[in-house]
Parts: sequence; C-alpha cells; structure tokens
Amino acid sequence: MSTDSKTKQEAASTRKQGFSRLVQIAGTKKWWLFASMTLAVLATAAQFVPMTAVYLIIRELAAKISDIGAINRDLLYRLGYISLASIGVYGLLLYASIMLSHVAAFNILYEIRVQLARKLTRLSMGFFSGTTSGKIKKIMSEDVERIELFVAHHIPDITSAIVFPAGIIIYLFYIDWRLALAALIPLPLSMGLMAGMMGSEKSRQAYREHHTALESMNSAVVEYVRGMPVVKIFGTSLDSFRRLKESVLGFSRWSRTMTRNYSNVYPSFLTIASSSLIFIVPAATVLLHLSENSVILVPRFLFFLIIGGGFFFPLLKLMFMVGFLNQINIGIERIDSILYREEIPEPEREVVPRDSSLEFESVCFAYNTAPVLNGVSFRAEPGTVTALVGPSGAGKTTVALLAARFWDTTTGSIRLGGVDIRSMKTSSLMEQVSFVFQDNFLFFDTIEENIRMGNSDASMETVIEAARAACCHEFIEALPNGYKTLVGEGGTYLSGGEQQRVAIARAILKDSPVVILDEATAYADPENEGNIIRGISRLIRNKTVMVIAHRLSTITTADQILVIDNGSVVQAGRHEELIAEPGLYRRMWETYSRARDWQITAKSGVEA
Repeated sequence: MSTDSKTKQEAASTRKQGFSRLVQIAGTKKWWLFASMTLAVLATAAQFVPMTAVYLIIRELAAKISDIGAINRDLLYRLGYISLASIGVYGLLLYASIMLSHVAAFNILYEIRVQLARKLTRLSMGFFSGTTSGKIKKIMSEDVERIELFVAHHIPDITSAIVFPAGIIIYLFYIDWRLALAALIPLPLSMGLMAGMMGSEKSRQAYREHHTALESMNSAVVEYVRGMPVVKIFGTSLDSFRRLKESVLGFSRWSRTMTRNYSNVYPSFLTIASSSLIFIVPAATVLLHLSENSVILVPRFLFFLIIGGGFFFPLLKLMFMVGFLNQINIGIERIDSILYREEIPEPEREVVPRDSSLEFESVCFAYNTAPVLNGVSFRAEPGTVTALVGPSGAGKTTVALLAARFWDTTTGSIRLGGVDIRSMKTSSLMEQVSFVFQDNFLFFDTIEENIRMGNSDASMETVIEAARAACCHEFIEALPNGYKTLVGEGGTYLSGGEQQRVAIARAILKDSPVVILDEATAYADPENEGNIIRGISRLIRNKTVMVIAHRLSTITTADQILVIDNGSVVQAGRHEELIAEPGLYRRMWETYSRARDWQITAKSGVEA
C-alpha cells in the first residue's frame, strides 16, 4: 500500500463528525468568522444601551411621581439620543458582521463544491452506477447550501443568542437578584424540553429519513423530466408515473409524521419559554407587599415586566438553529460520504507506455458480486481496429470502460504499451484514450468550448480544422452565432447526428493514440451516418481503435472481431473467417442480414 493511501485511510478513520466536523469546515475561514463574531458581540452590547436607558428613564419618572425630586429633562434627552445612536451603531455592526460571515460562507461553499467535483472525477464508475443523479444533485446543491445557513447566519446568530440572554440575565441580577431568579424559572424547563426534543436519537433518525425521502424525490423528479418525451408520446399522466408519485407521497408521509411527533412538544416549549411573567408578577407582588420603600422597587418591577422575557426570543432562535444543525450535520455526513470515499489508487511512480498497443490478460470483473467478465484475453496492435460484438448485456461496454480504468479489474491485468494501466496515473491514462459514446453529452456552453474540451490550449484555427475533419464545420457556421452558439440545456439543441460529429471533433482535437467508439452511428440518419463515418475515418487514422458495434456491416473490414457472450470471448478473427465457421457470429450476421433486407409490403391493393 502506498504512503498516500495510508495517509488517506488514517485521515478517514480519524475524521471529525457532527458539529465538530461543521466547525472544522467553518474553520477554513476562521479569521473572517472571528471578525464576524466580534462584531456580533459588539452589536449585542449596543442592544443593551436602550435597555439601560429604559430603566434609568423609569427610575427618573418614578422619583418624580413620589415627589422626591424634579425630573432631569437633560438626562432624559441625553438618554434618548444615546439610545437612538446605539440603535444606529447596532445596525451598522450587525450589517458588517453579516457581510463578513456571508463572504466566508460563499467562499467555503465554492471550495466544497470544487472539492466534490474533483473527487467525483477520481471515483470509479461503480460509485455512479449505484448512486442516482438526484442524490448527487441534492448533495452538491442542497446539502452544501445548508452549510451557508450555518456559516453566514448561525455563527453570528449563535453568538448573539448566547451573549444577549447572558447579558440580560447579568443585568437583571444586577438590578434585583430576587426578581431575576423568578424570571429564570422557565429557562431550565424549556432548555431541558428543547434538548430532549432536538437531541434524541429518534429526532436524528427522523432527519436522516427526511434526507433519504428528499433524495428519492429528487431522483424521481430528474427521471420524470428526462422521460418527458415518453410521457407525452404515450399519454401517461403524473399519477401513472409510479415512482415519482410514491416518492412524493413518501416525503408527505415523513412530513406528517414529524408534525405529529412535535405537535405536543413544540407548543409546550413555546408556552414554558415565554412564561417568565407568570413568575415575575407574583414575586414582585410579594416584594412590594413586604417592602417599605416601593419607590425603588416599582421601577424595577416595571423594568422586569418589559425586559424580563427578553431572553425568550433568542432562546427560540437557538432552538430553531439546533433543529437546522441536525439537518446540516446529516447533510455533511452525505458530503463526507463522497469526499472520504476510496479513490482509484494512483501509483507513486509512473511508468510510461512504449506504444499504443492494448492487451487484456485473463481479465475478470464483477459489479459488486455479480460477475460480468470471465477471463477475457486479447491484444490490439497500434494502427489496427478491434471490434467487439455480441448480445446485449454480454460485457462489451464493460471491456471498453475497463480499458480506460473506469473500474479496476477483479483479477487479471490490462496493459497499454506493455505497462499495466494501474501503474499509470489516471490523468496520463486519460491523455492516451479518447471516447466517442453512443449517447454524447454536450455541456451548456459554446460549441467552440465543447470541442475545445479535447485540448483547451488549441488555437481557433485548430478547432475549426478538427470540426472540418469531423464534417461539422458547415452546420456550425450556419448557426446564429457560429462557434459561439450556446448548446445544451438552455441553448440551441442539436440533432443526434450533429452532436455525434461535435463529439468526434472533440476526439480529433484530443488526438489520443487509443480511440474507443461505442456505436457512434447508432442514431444517425443515412446522410448523417455518411458524415459521421467520414469523421471517424479521420479520427482513427494510425490509432489503436476499439469499436463496440451493433451494425455488423460497419466492422466487416476490422482487423479483428471479438465475439463476446456471457462475459467471455467465444470467437475471434476477421469477418470472412467468422462467417465461414458455425457459431454465434454467423448466426448474428444471418439475423442482421435478414433484418437489413426487411421491408413493409402493400396489402389488399393499397400502395405502401
């Protein structure tokens, strides 16, 4: 095991979880957040100024009522101006605190999303085959976005929610410790109820179920939108799309269950937390009855009536934050399930292949526990075309993907230029291999940038030359903005054949020594098929080519044809050799020939 792998395993075993992990993430911008928290404390201090002024004003008025002395108007005006100024200072400090926390949050979110995007490129294809796109979308969008809620809002709010009630409590004890004790009676009761409501394993499990239900609904929505053409063509309604309906109903059931679970506890918390006046009033009544100097006690009583429940709203905010923290922590667990997932191992020292020959030696492979390939062996020489044919599900695409190390083999080895591909860095291997898939994906970007993905440093003249070679320059020039035309979702839509030619141009620009074609002409009409074949002819010149073919007529001139059935190579040879001997290939060729000659004939004199 490499030192890098050991380091990653040790980091995974000692990684933080829960709230400490959230603090660790926020700590990447600790100075920004420290400044934000400091400003939040200063803003909280500014909030106390009007409260102090209120008490001094009440005391001054009570002294006048008792004829102890005249009202000091200058003092009242001064207190009013100071209160007004403190409110302005509070607003400025709070604004600065929130701005700093938001800047920190958006930088953290950017970094996490970049980490996730980079990590996804280093994971095996097995991760994606077992993970829905809706789940990945939720993690990268919603779960990451919730971290912004904690960093940008909760950190300043938690600071205020702790400092403000603490300041109120200290000030209340300073004014009258007896009334302060009465005002604090609901505090431990409500805090205990909140801790039991939010900190229980049942509550955490409920939030996990919430994330699972939301992931399922996201996946179903993505699938439903992608399948909209089928939905419209066959007239199926939303109700008949069972998976989406069930996922929405499942999320609805979860929401109702959560509502029932908290229907009694939450109102109880609100009632208890806001009931301080119930204890302040009797305590003040008793103290007034026993006191000989009510002039001093009355202002205190009035102040407690106004301020005594002041810690309730920060407490309520704190409770909401605890609930959100449960959701955020579970979201971070899902983020970490990607960030800490084992990557395809990279070699410490890279070995450079001597040529572009590709060799499989006794390769076996299984998806989880389901065997797919069993002892596949062959060699593809540089400058030759190797075609893979066979029934659907036989393992043809798996062979092609293993050649690019989308997975690691279970047993056996794959060598490129005499070097085991596991001894090559993934980036180096990707430079050696180009793909043209049956279903090509164009990013929402300009056509130029979609082609330039093959070589980001290529000049515009080179991009155009690749497009000409792929027979797509003419239709690109006819588009509204030529090579600057946006394509993909939200932009101009291209036909299947046009997308294939753009993908071929991308592969031509990359100019890798190994080319893998997955039925590149499957969805093309005759005219486009001719253009695509001309583009492919330019692409595969002097390359080691592997072709996955369903139209057998396209691979009759291949240097070797591998017939794959049930994960094994059952026949190998040239077209003329394979049709001359009994076996699967001859049966496939006969079936293909009959299907190619099939036509619709007229009935009952009606012209077809």
